[in-house]
Amino acid sequence: VVGLVGAEQITVKTGIPIIMGANIGTSVTNTLVSMGQSGDRVTLQRAFSGATVHDMFNMLTVLTLLPIEVIFGAIEGEGGPLFWITKVFADVAMENGEKGDDPLKDKSPTKIVTSPLAKVVISNNKYIINALSLGAPAALASTWVNVTEGCAPLSARRLGAERDLDEESSRALLSRRLDDVDCSRFYCVVKDLDKNLKKIDEKAYKTLVKCSGYISEEDEDKCGHDYTCYMKAGAYYTEYVDNKQIIKGGFTEGAGDVGGGIIALILAFLLLCGGLVGLCKILKVLMLGTAKKYIIKATKMNDYVAMLIGVAITIVVQSSSVTTSSLTPLCGIGVLPLAKMLPMTLGANIGTTATALIAAIAAFTHDAVHVALCHLFFNIIGILIWFPVPIMRRLPLGAAKLLGLYASHYRGFPAVYVLVAFVAVPGVLLGLSAIYDASVAGGVVVTLILLAALVGFEFWWLRLGGCYKVLSEEARRERQEALEAADAELAETDQAAQTAV
Repeated sequence: VVGLVGAEQITVKTGIPIIMGANIGTSVTNTLVSMGQSGDRVTLQRAFSGATVHDMFNMLTVLTLLPIEVIFGAIEGEGGPLFWITKVFADVAMENGEKGDDPLKDKSPTKIVTSPLAKVVISNNKYIINALSLGAPAALASTWVNVTEGCAPLSARRLGAERDLDEESSRALLSRRLDDVDCSRFYCVVKDLDKNLKKIDEKAYKTLVKCSGYISEEDEDKCGHDYTCYMKAGAYYTEYVDNKQIIKGGFTEGAGDVGGGIIALILAFLLLCGGLVGLCKILKVLMLGTAKKYIIKATKMNDYVAMLIGVAITIVVQSSSVTTSSLTPLCGIGVLPLAKMLPMTLGANIGTTATALIAAIAAFTHDAVHVALCHLFFNIIGILIWFPVPIMRRLPLGAAKLLGLYASHYRGFPAVYVLVAFVAVPGVLLGLSAIYDASVAGGVVVTLILLAALVGFEFWWLRLGGCYKVLSEEARRERQEALEAADAELAETDQAAQTAV
């Protein structure tokens, strides 16, 4: 997101809700990790509660801040409170400075370890992916052409302008000699896209013809300072970006982009499941040894110190998912209480913003720094809302405990939760957005229908006792008693170990 904003492909205002969605999306990993402990109901209950407390915080923060940002942004026109608060800091940070290099580029310890093995399976051409994300350059009509440089008269070119170029003719255009340049159109290519086009195929890149000498200076000046003007960029983009395979290495290369992607996804899922099982078993063995007493001491730290530890760990591994996924099994075996998992998770949320800040410093454009600060302040504001005040903190903790209770009774519940929270709900919202794009009136009607359905469901769930039809009071009491008994047994074991020492 920082890269797209820095390249002026999206605005800061558009980037803010994307960042909010990314915060929710990144929490799916530790939720999947918790499913690896489904062998024991109590362990699953603890682990799933520990994982979903991350989800609950992110979702509650988005539900609180996104409507405010959208409403105030619609009224003001440029952005909401988060936009303007962070803009002040971005203005101060960008008062002086130059574009720099990313000091942590390709230095992620996780990437260094996993990259060699990943390339055996699949290796993608990142320059094609970057070019696709930046989009194809638009064709602009020339007002004057230089016929002495091999350009056909403009009127002759425009006689065939009504015919659409198919894929074959686009490739033919790319291979034409210099004296057969189509001067009736030119393309303004943004610098970031230009760099990626060069990296894709440097030999073919040399065939691109710059506009200078072929069209008028007035036309060329339309591209602006941050763009390079080319005569054949559209055909190049079609041939070497749209039609070129993204997968460039690994044993999945021969299966094509779709087939290779599916194979790699299946293999990644199997490795993830195997890794989760192994991680849970290893951590369980470790906790039975001397390391357990040190972790127990760590869990008795002040909540804000625990939060700082979460920040530090995440900055080192450059991934909040790695941090929370490592902590989730500890919740499952009862070493890390849910009340302590929350501050460490919030620290991980803060720590993961360091990567975006470093990327923004490397790009060092005002908008890049601005959107990176939006990511940081989104998490800080969320923490200030949901953590310091005990009554507010109970909401994400209570919701996570309830989800753990359902998971312990229905072992298939975590899979249903993942599909609903991370697939179905985003799909419905994307569909609603598409309806608004097609018709505002239609979008309003569908929104009202969805809100009515939500209110009806809540009325049935809370007022008519629907929650107890899904899981009876007796079953809830039974699962709670089992959890308390397991916690008491674990406490007795810990006490006995401390007495022996």
